[in-house]
Amino acid sequence: MDVKDAILKAMQEYHQITGLRSYLIQDVDDINSAAERNYFCKCLKTSARALKHCEECTMENYRNALTEEKVSMYSCHAGLVKWSMPIRYKDFHGVIISEGVITKQQVKDSEQWVLYLSERYNVRKDVLLDNYKVIKEMTEEEVNISIKLLKDLVDYHLAMNTRNNEE
Repeated sequence: MDVKDAILKAMQEYHQITGLRSYLIQDVDDINSAAERNYFCKCLKTSARALKHCEECTMENYRNALTEEKVSMYSCHAGLVKWSMPIRYKDFHGVIISEGVITKQQVKDSEQWVLYLSERYNVRKDVLLDNYKVIKEMTEEEVNISIKLLKDLVDYHLAMNTRNNEE
């Protein structure tokens, strides 16, 4: 197994444990926000304007993660809480971007927020709202624990990959 496969395995296990998806970006050519698996985002990205904003946001956070070399939490243009995690291992460099989550307050304000997004991006409100309701809700503490889990899974699989390649 190579380094990328080890990272993808960690991301798969992270999804199985948390229900959150993530994607790996190794260079700017990998930024394809339309391929994200979150259904709320897919619905929103039927708007070319929303897709452009998402790709700009992803690019900015990809570059920030590589520059700062630390996990950073941010709110995307659609208001979802996301995080980017830089991966530097031997000659491998990349960033894992998380699927977005929401807070309790965002759940309370969902009707107004979805109306705003629907009008801003000219996307059907009912479809957005249905998919907004299934976004995972997390507290800040849960987000931090989730980030630690992802980091630990990546570290574990990279360590096992090194060990297996040395044997």
